[in-house]
Amino acid sequence: MNFLDEYIKNYDMTIPEIAYKYYHSRRVMDNMIVLAKSINLPYDDIKLAKYIGLLHDIGRFEQFRKYHSFSDQNIDHGDLGETILRDMHALTNFDISKEDYDIVYTAIRNHNKYMIEAGLDKRTLIFAKMIRDADKLDILYALNNKDIKSVIWEDNSEISDRVKNQFLANSSVKNDGTETKNEKIITMFSFIYDFNYYASIEILKNEDYYGKIYRRLKNKALFKPYIEHVKEYIDERTDSCVR
Repeated sequence: MNFLDEYIKNYDMTIPEIAYKYYHSRRVMDNMIVLAKSINLPYDDIKLAKYIGLLHDIGRFEQFRKYHSFSDQNIDHGDLGETILRDMHALTNFDISKEDYDIVYTAIRNHNKYMIEAGLDKRTLIFAKMIRDADKLDILYALNNKDIKSVIWEDNSEISDRVKNQFLANSSVKNDGTETKNEKIITMFSFIYDFNYYASIEILKNEDYYGKIYRRLKNKALFKPYIEHVKEYIDERTDSCVR
């Protein structure tokens, strides 16, 4: 995986945000291998999944250097990542068939969107769904890893009816539509509705990521109905292989 190691030399790894995204990329790569194997993909597709995981956040580094922020309101990092890979002809550094380049670009472009774009063929859709699972799994892992020191911020606000109703309808909450720190937490809880594969749900259940996050929250009374709904949803999903 020399490409990312070479690419990261353009950035300052002493900056915590840059270092976090580097190691996040490598962990997501590992998640992609696990998920690809769980659905019995052939060897070449497991490699393809691995490379998508490694490269999915390639736009984050330039985004942070330019804006000192990971807010996609400044620039969409999925779109930026695709542009960077195309402009650098970066995929020539990987053992990827040219016929599969568009799968990589499409998966990376869609990994951070509220919804996957319509009209994708079945094979491309597999990788687009997989990277979304792998990415969110690592976000939840990081929030529960004391060595990464991720912080969950609360405030004194109530949850709006709009966010509450969207969540309880088993729908992901749009991050750009939340107004408060508490609603950002509900947005993170609503990740659960965008997991696609049985192996992802198994990891969530076995690692109890959501339960661990809930136990760290101060205002447990406010968040209790939401965590209970999450746990019920996970139990229901455990019996199915793919959403």
